[in-house]
Amino acid sequence: MDAPELPRTARGPFANILVAVDGSEHARGAVRVAARLGRALGAQLMLLTVYDAPSEALGEPNYSRALTEALEGAQRVLADALRAALDAGGPEPRTEYLAGEPAATIVSAAKAGGYDLVVVGSRGRSGLAAALLGSVSSTVAAHAGRPVLVVGAEA
Repeated sequence: MDAPELPRTARGPFANILVAVDGSEHARGAVRVAARLGRALGAQLMLLTVYDAPSEALGEPNYSRALTEALEGAQRVLADALRAALDAGGPEPRTEYLAGEPAATIVSAAKAGGYDLVVVGSRGRSGLAAALLGSVSSTVAAHAGRPVLVVGAEA
């Protein structure tokens, strides 16, 4: 089933931009670039962070405590990204947090939301795991099925 088409209010092909954030400096660079691009194109921005949901096997009250910590962390990441977008002069972005594996969740959200462009940082917080398993940005670029802009921290 195809995602519903979002209204095209922007000038050009990028009316709806998904920006994946994880709290890293590279993600803040991605937000700044996306905000400037959004302003120039009149595009809508969606800031998305993906959190690691705790296992229900933790039992109560540990599960609830771990879930609360994960959600609070996701909200902090989004608040920081929102400030960065507004400080860069971008349009007021929408925000969303989803549980899951970052690359697959970002790709799924991009497809389901009908986004025209995905913006990601070139490196996130995952460090050695990214080096061994492949980076989120390269996986998103390979599987998103739409243009992906990969941004470094200096942006």
